[in-house]
Amino acid sequence: MKLHSTSQRKAFTLVELLVVIAIIGILIGMLLPAVQQVREAARRTTCMNNMRQNALACHNYESALGHYPTTGGSASSFWSEGNQPFGTAENGSWMFQILPYMEQNNLSDSRKTFGFTDPTNGISTKAIPAFNCPSRSARFANQGWITIHCADYAGVLANWNGGGWNGFQWRDYEDMISNETERVWTGILTRGCHNNWNGGYVKCTPTGFGSIIDGTSNTILMAEKAVPAENWTVPGGSWAFWWDKNGYFQGTDWTCMRMFGPLTGTDDIWEVRVLGDTENVRNQGTQDGYSEEYGFGSAHPAIICAAMGDGSTRSISRSADLSILDSMGKRADGTTYSTEDL
Repeated sequence: MKLHSTSQRKAFTLVELLVVIAIIGILIGMLLPAVQQVREAARRTTCMNNMRQNALACHNYESALGHYPTTGGSASSFWSEGNQPFGTAENGSWMFQILPYMEQNNLSDSRKTFGFTDPTNGISTKAIPAFNCPSRSARFANQGWITIHCADYAGVLANWNGGGWNGFQWRDYEDMISNETERVWTGILTRGCHNNWNGGYVKCTPTGFGSIIDGTSNTILMAEKAVPAENWTVPGGSWAFWWDKNGYFQGTDWTCMRMFGPLTGTDDIWEVRVLGDTENVRNQGTQDGYSEEYGFGSAHPAIICAAMGDGSTRSISRSADLSILDSMGKRADGTTYSTEDL
C-alpha cells in the first residue's frame, strides 16, 4: 500500500505583511535620527578642528612676526589692489595672511601673479576646506564673471550701539574714522591699515600676545559666522549678500569680521538677536529682499563653535548672554569671563 503525504505551504496574510512593513518603518524611523546625530557630531568635530587649525596658524604668525594677523585694509580696496598691497601693510584679510602657516604657501604666492580676482587663477576662486564648516559644505558666490569661495569663520569686532556705518571705514576713497581703532577694533584681530586713494594712508598698530590683558584663554579669537540658511550659496548675479560674497580674502568687512550683541544702526534698523542661521529672526534689515548678516551663528543644532586666543576651541550655546560674549571678544576691557559664565 503506497502512502501519499501532502504538505501545505502557509503564506503570509495581508495583515501580517502590513504589520511587518509597519515594524520595519518604525525601526527605520528610530534609526535615522541616530544616524543623523552621529553624522552631525562628526561634522561638529571637523568644524572644531578647522577652527583649531586657523587659531594655531594665527599663533604661528604671531610667533614669526611678533603680532597677530590683521583684518587688512579697507574693504573696497579688495577689487583694486588684487596683486599687491597699496602701502606698507597687508590689505588682504587675516585668512589670506595665515595661508603660509597652513601649508598654503603656493596659493599665497600666486597672488603676485594672478591677484585675488582673476576669474580663472585668482586665489579667491580656490576652495580651502579649513575655512568652511562641513555642516554647510563648501559655499561660494557666483558673481557671473567669477566664482568666489566664501568662508564660515570670522574674527570679533566690538559691538557699537548706534554706530551703524559710522563704526568703521570700508571705503577706500574716504579717510579712516578717527576713533574706530579704540571703539571697534578691540579684539585680537585688529585693523591693519586704511588706504585713501585721494591721498591718505594709515598703518595701524597690530596686536601681540602682550596686548591681550584679559588673558588668551578668556578672549574669543574667532567664531562661526551667521549666514542665511536659505542662501548658503550666493545666487548668481545678485548684488545682495555684499557682507559675505567677496569671500575669504576681502579685508576689514563682514566677510572676515563679525560682532556679538544687540545693536541698532543708523542707516536702517537691524539687530543681532540670536546666534544661528534662522531667517528673519536675527537680522531685521534687508538688502535686495535678503536678510543682512553681521553676527555669529552656525548650522549646528543649539551651538556655535568658537576658538579662544590660546588656540583652544569651545562650543557656545545659542542662548548665551550676548553682552558677555561681546565682552569676551575684547582683549583688554578688564573683565575675565570664561565659557563657564555663559
